[in-house]
Amino acid sequence: MLGAVAFMTACKDDGSGGKEFDSNEIYKHLSSVNVSDVKMIYSKEKSDTRSGDSESFGGVWKIDKNGNETKLVITGSDGKTNVINIFEISKLSDNILLMLPDWYDTNRIIQEWYNSQSDDALHIDMPSESHGAATEYAMLLNKETEKLYRFPENVQIPYNVGETYTDKNGNIYYKGYSEKGDIIIKLNPETMTIESSFPEGQDIRSFNVTGDGFIMYWNDNNGDISYKVKCPGGRIYPITDVPFMIKDELYSYKDKKIVKWETVGNNEMKETEICEFYNLPDYVSPDDKYEIHQVLNNYVKNSVVLRDNWGGWYEFNGETYSKVEIPHDFSWYSFNTNKAWYRQDNTCFNKLSMTDYQYSEFQILDYEIQTLSASSESPNIAFSGIRYMDGANVVGTITETDEIVIDNVAEIGNKIINLIPLN
Repeated sequence: MLGAVAFMTACKDDGSGGKEFDSNEIYKHLSSVNVSDVKMIYSKEKSDTRSGDSESFGGVWKIDKNGNETKLVITGSDGKTNVINIFEISKLSDNILLMLPDWYDTNRIIQEWYNSQSDDALHIDMPSESHGAATEYAMLLNKETEKLYRFPENVQIPYNVGETYTDKNGNIYYKGYSEKGDIIIKLNPETMTIESSFPEGQDIRSFNVTGDGFIMYWNDNNGDISYKVKCPGGRIYPITDVPFMIKDELYSYKDKKIVKWETVGNNEMKETEICEFYNLPDYVSPDDKYEIHQVLNNYVKNSVVLRDNWGGWYEFNGETYSKVEIPHDFSWYSFNTNKAWYRQDNTCFNKLSMTDYQYSEFQILDYEIQTLSASSESPNIAFSGIRYMDGANVVGTITETDEIVIDNVAEIGNKIINLIPLN
């Protein structure tokens, strides 16, 4: 990135006839990307034994729904392909991807543009292996239409994407930073604008968003967790106990009851009591403290599983609750799909079904798993790793029935990184 910044500075008019680079020139070379049929996306690192560089840039690749591997290419407005290589793609929502071009290629375009505008050719020394993300030329990619759009200017991009959420209108929310603290940024992918931000000076550990765009967030000050809700109209509501989401609507446990936080317009919320919730064991005094310590989202049943401080587990579906049996090990699970929770211990996987809460185990002995990727949007787990049989790098899927499906075998010397399942 330092090379890009230095070169941009060199393009500015210094009073001697030099011209400032027009950043729109980059976007003339970027129109669409071939992603409509994609199943998963990943980057490659290539081993170059001649140069000794073991982590050279290998580009971004896709596996389509038929299992074919193809390099992702950018088609320009002139119909030419691969004018600029893609360095990184991240998933912001089911349909919107964040794309960062390779800064080496963008600098090459800048250099070509500058030389076409000046009699004095300018050259910048850029080693062929010096690749990286050109974050100043971030773009949004619509997976269905394959169209590229310029990311809103002068706005933080969700680089190294972590939590992102969408409301029922498709707006995307992600965490940003300012000099005064954390902020939540709201991106409208249809208009490509930032519609609102967040009051500065907040400390946000994590957040979630209701279907109506009410942001529930919390921080942790030395174990003292504080929950709040920020309305689209600006008002902030403190929540005194544990909140959770079901079907994009907000609930919380409060004063031995479960309440629903119903939205009124865009700047008000009202509490509606759903049911009493107080389940002390018989051997415990009624005066002892009763709390909710953990919430698990059950994506199969559109419900949550609540764990109290006495070890009891209860499933709540938004209206009623019932006691369920959950193994203690799943108090803190490793990851989940939309069908089960998982814990991984080396080659052994422990699994808890969201359908019936049944526990099972399976082992993966034929592969060294290096990268796992799972989400609440798919029943499958994507992975990359090494096949022991021949030492090949592979990309595969662990299905919801615990079967291994190899989607692609990489060329010898290629390593798969940054694996993103999209279906």
